[in-house]
Parts: sequence; C-alpha cells; structure tokens
Amino acid sequence: MKPSELIERYSAGETLFNGLKLPGINLVGADLIGIILNEADLHWANLLFSYFNRANLTQANLVGANLSGANLSQADLSGADLRNATLHGTLLQGANLRDTDITLATFLDANLIAADLRGADLSGATLTGACLRGANMRQEKKSYYANLQAANLARTDFQGANMKGVDLSRANLMGANLKEANLRDADLRKADLTNANLKGALLTDTNLTGAKLTGANLTNTNMVRAQLSQAELSDIMAKGAILTHAVLNRANLNQADLTLTRMNHADLSRANLSGANLTDADLVEAFFARANLMGANLTNANLTRAELMSANLAGVILRGATMPDGKVHC
Repeated sequence: MKPSELIERYSAGETLFNGLKLPGINLVGADLIGIILNEADLHWANLLFSYFNRANLTQANLVGANLSGANLSQADLSGADLRNATLHGTLLQGANLRDTDITLATFLDANLIAADLRGADLSGATLTGACLRGANMRQEKKSYYANLQAANLARTDFQGANMKGVDLSRANLMGANLKEANLRDADLRKADLTNANLKGALLTDTNLTGAKLTGANLTNTNMVRAQLSQAELSDIMAKGAILTHAVLNRANLNQADLTLTRMNHADLSRANLSGANLTDADLVEAFFARANLMGANLTNANLTRAELMSANLAGVILRGATMPDGKVHC
C-alpha cells in the first residue's frame, strides 16, 4: 500500500489497519489520530512530525523508525518493538509502553510525562533531557521490571516517577531530577548520579553499591537499609536524610553535609568522613570501625553505643555530642 492510499482510506473514515506491512514508508507530517495499526510492520518508517494521538500500535514493528517530533500522546504501544528507533522530541505523554522493547532507542528531549513503562526494556537507550515526571515504571513482580541498564539518562526529569524495582545499574543519571521519585528496591549499582537531585526521594532497600553521587542533593531522602558500599558520596547535601541500618562501608563521604541525619545502626566501617558535617546527627549504635573522621563536625550528635574505638578522630569537633558511654562531651 502506498502512503497516499493509506491516508485516503483513513480520511474516508477507515481506521482499522491490523497487520499492515509498510516497511520504510514515508508518512512525514501525516494526520493519523486514533488509527489502529496493531501488529503492523513499520520498521525504518519515516514518521517525522506525524500525528498518532491515541493510536493503537500494539506489537507493531517500529525498529529503526524515525518518530522525531511525532505526537503519540495516549497512544498504545504496548509490546511494540522500538529498537534503535529515533524519538527526538517525541510527545508520548500518557502513552502505554508496557512490555515495549526500546533498547538502544533515542528519546532525546522526549515528553514521557505519566507514561506507563512497566516491563519496558530501555537498556542502552538515550533519554538525555527527556521528561518522565509521574511515569510509572514500578516492578509488578520479581521477574517483571523496567530495564534501564546502562541507559543514558543525563539531565532526565523523573520527578515523582514510580521506579520501584527498576534496573538502573551503570546508568548515566548525571544531573537528573529524581526529586520525590520512588526508587525503592531499585538497582543503581555503579550508576552515575553526579549532581543529581534526589531531594525527598524514596530509596529504601535500594542498591547503590559503587554508585557515584558526588554533589548530589539527598536532602530528606529516605535511605533505610540502602546499600552504599564503596559509593562516592563526597560533597553530597543530605540534611535530614534517613540512613538507618544503611551499609556505607568504604564509602567516600568527604565534606558531606549530613546534618540532622538519622544514621542509627549504620555501617560506616572504613568509610571516609573527613571534613563531613554531622551536626545534630543521630548515630546510635553506628559502626565506625577504622573510619576516617578527621576534621569532622559532630556537634550535638548522638553517638550512644556507637563503635568509635578504631576510628580516626583527629581534629573532630565533639562539642555537646553524646558519647558512646552516654556522657555529653564538653
């Protein structure tokens, strides 16, 4: 079928085109709002600036297709194949992308606000500058989760997104906005979160082993039981963060702002806390075996029953701090 025939039939009121085979078709700027193209073969199609609002493209083959600038708001793309597709500036607000294969696709500056990405595979995809505010990527069951492994998500906006259980290992999240995002149980091993905004985010039971969070904003973040072993946390802003039972052994917290944090029962063994600000922090039963606290500020901190025997306390400020034996330091 030629593009002109498809557009003519659609204009005449026909919308059902199941299983249509149109590889490489040129539909630049076409108005196909609400069209039904489920299981259609549109690989390498040119759909630049086309209108597919509320279209049905379930299980469609869109491998290598150019959807840049296209409008796919509220479209159903569940189960579609978008591998290596180009979606630069594409509008996908409220779109259904469940179980979609989006590996190595490019979503530069795309709008994915409130999109459903549960079970989608975005491994190796580029979403630099994309907006995913309120997007749903939560893990439905143990073997069913969105895959963003090694994806380029630099400066992507995930504010308020549900990313529970998502695989973000080795992902580039430099400068990303993750404010108030749900990242509970997420896999962020060796992810780069340099200068990311995680203010008020939920990171309970999240795995951040070996992750890079230099300069990140972790203010009021919930990180109960988070795994942060060998993480790079220098210069972070974590005022009021909850790190109860968190594992921070061998983590680098040099010059970190940890004022008013709750770090009871945290494992800080061999961690570097030199120059860190721990003013008014709760550190009940915290484990500081061989930790470096040189020049740290522990003013008014609660260190009741904390393990400090082998820590480096050179130059530490302990004014008003409650010491492990319960006595207040003068």
